[in-house]
Amino acid sequence: MKKSFKIAFCGIVSALVCAVMAASLMPDLTFAVPAVAGLLFIPVFAHAGVPAAFACFVSSTVLSFFIGDKTSWLLFAAFFGYYPIIKPLMEKIGNKAVKWILKLLIFNAAATVLYFVELLVFQVTLGKWWLLAAFAAGNAVFVLYDIAVARVVAFYYLRLHGKISAVIKK
Repeated sequence: MKKSFKIAFCGIVSALVCAVMAASLMPDLTFAVPAVAGLLFIPVFAHAGVPAAFACFVSSTVLSFFIGDKTSWLLFAAFFGYYPIIKPLMEKIGNKAVKWILKLLIFNAAATVLYFVELLVFQVTLGKWWLLAAFAAGNAVFVLYDIAVARVVAFYYLRLHGKISAVIKK
């Protein structure tokens, strides 16, 4: 893929991510929008590579700050935006236990950062038991999200990758 085409491809995906992130202005979509927006980086990862996917993530993160709900943006910037990019890299780890420990460490680090941002910036506090329940529920939902991302990646490679590759090569 030519460098100019990579840049154009990343620009188009960044615009799509920003359009999806704009939907976060609808109150019921606060958590779903960043999770879906991050999935748009799968084609960039597949066709342009990891550096281009991260560049696309960074540009989308900066641009979407000005567009949608700040909570959705924070979720996107702290976890949902880059996780679909790093997940295929973690899947190469042969040992399942090590792979899941790494995935859970990354998620919990992001959740901890989000908690401290909420605490320090927005001064939202949770009691000890609510905090433990939130982290436990978050870990359970993360496992489901990881499975969903794996299925979306599989669908992309089985159904869409060849078609997009054919368009790119023209």
